[in-house]
Amino acid sequence: MNKLLIALIAGTFAATVGAQGTAPATAPTTTQKVEEAMKGPAAKEKQKTVEAATKGSTETAERQKQEAAGVAAAKATKDTPKALPTKQDKAKTVDAATKMGTDSGGTMAREQKGVADAKAMKNDPKALPTTKDKAKAVDEVTKAKATQ
Repeated sequence: MNKLLIALIAGTFAATVGAQGTAPATAPTTTQKVEEAMKGPAAKEKQKTVEAATKGSTETAERQKQEAAGVAAAKATKDTPKALPTKQDKAKTVDAATKMGTDSGGTMAREQKGVADAKAMKNDPKALPTTKDKAKAVDEVTKAKATQ
């Protein structure tokens, strides 16, 4: 029995080793084909053609002037200090703007009245507190309209 097990194990091992032997080379993949195509002198010529076409389309005098103006503007504003450099400055500005919008007496009075109304209505019971009450009210209205 032991000899049989050893023979089976050895046979399996030999079969896997034989299966892993040298196999014929597979066909190149698409990415390998593209990489090969990019290496040749024709690819470099094509790349130069594409660059020349791209460069030619952006080399108009007007476009160059616009780009130069944009670069000059960016360089000019690069070293200017920020208007609100710290968080405290920003917070002060926001507070001032918010206060300015609600400083008028009429606005503040309306806000206070709205807050008071909301607080007063908060404790009012609902007209139809449960879904059964709502369904009953709908049924009554439907029956009343159906008899008319």
